[in-house]
Amino acid sequence: MADHTAHRLSTPLGLAANLTIGALIHVLAVLVYGVLSLLRLEGCDTADGLAAGWALAVLLDLLLGGVLLVGALRRNDGRRWAVLAGWALSLVPFAALAGLAMNYLAGLPGGCA
Repeated sequence: MADHTAHRLSTPLGLAANLTIGALIHVLAVLVYGVLSLLRLEGCDTADGLAAGWALAVLLDLLLGGVLLVGALRRNDGRRWAVLAGWALSLVPFAALAGLAMNYLAGLPGGCA
């Protein structure tokens, strides 16, 4: 007789696994920002194109990270603290880099010269 039960994929448990997953999502957002900044989306105002790329990268990070976080919380009923702690720790370097990017973008001259 055939086994027709649905098998769940194995999910990583623990603080280190969730920290790694969160960090990989942030690295993906940084790569998206890098690619968009190389495409030169701006017209004559450099800050506008870089700010648009930054906003898209942050939006991708929040949406993809939120979906994966909800999925991880649903699958790890007994170890929710590890999931939340891992994702929170992955936000620390990302928040620092996002702050540096915001300061850099705010310092760029605006308008067409």
